[in-house]
Amino acid sequence: MKKDEYIKYAKETFKSKALDIVLRQIDLYYEKEDINKKQYEVGEEVILKKGTHLHGIPGYMENFDWTVENGFIGNDFTTKSTPNKIKNSIGMWDIKEDCKLIDYIKKYSGFTITYTIGRGPGSKEITELIPYHKFDEYTENINNQEDIWMYWGDQTKEIRFMPSLVANKRQIAFILNMDSDAAKEMYQNDVWNIDLDDESLREFVDYRYYDKFLVERKNKTALTTDRETAIIFGLPPRLIEGVFVGRKLEKDMESLKYIKDKLPDCYICNLDGKVIIGNK
Repeated sequence: MKKDEYIKYAKETFKSKALDIVLRQIDLYYEKEDINKKQYEVGEEVILKKGTHLHGIPGYMENFDWTVENGFIGNDFTTKSTPNKIKNSIGMWDIKEDCKLIDYIKKYSGFTITYTIGRGPGSKEITELIPYHKFDEYTENINNQEDIWMYWGDQTKEIRFMPSLVANKRQIAFILNMDSDAAKEMYQNDVWNIDLDDESLREFVDYRYYDKFLVERKNKTALTTDRETAIIFGLPPRLIEGVFVGRKLEKDMESLKYIKDKLPDCYICNLDGKVIIGNK
């Protein structure tokens, strides 16, 4: 779709403050700017700077071209797909503090556990992340604490939507550089941002989920999650700094070459958190 088509959809869909936000996001999306992308050589460890965004795509290579050409745009703007709880936006993983990519991978290839302290009225629920291969150690510690009555858990959302150490469902994720002025402004228009006023928020959240979302947005946990953003409209492909691949794709030299040819100024890295094709 072209810019005028996105604007047409926006004017037909939104009103008031929400319309102003979406039109501004579209303008920022098409803004011309230079991105100072990190440079890596083969074998170097990738460092994720605070504020960096990650986004995984489904399939093996079938969705790669569309993403590289069109960027990261909420499905509502491009298809007549089944509505999501959070609408007219694109989900991203927001890096909350500087870290090595390998540490991020290990942490979020793990498990989300919720446990109760005490029983009945007055009991308290705590949700925490268990890193990769730390489940037995963590639950043994919980079982030895008398005030913890019960616990239950789930896979992290990253396992569903990103390359991980425990699943091959996703083979491609993009690392987005959010250092530019336009990117920083687009980042502020995040559905999870508690500064987004309630009137505008209603345009981006399914009405059946709205009341629950108001609570989750102000009380984020490792489950809801405390590391997601939902950028209104989307983010442009010029922000792609690197491509993060799963174990299957890492061995496919033809596909890796194709990725590099499409994104010559970007690096490619693997689940060891290391660069396998550099951009220096």
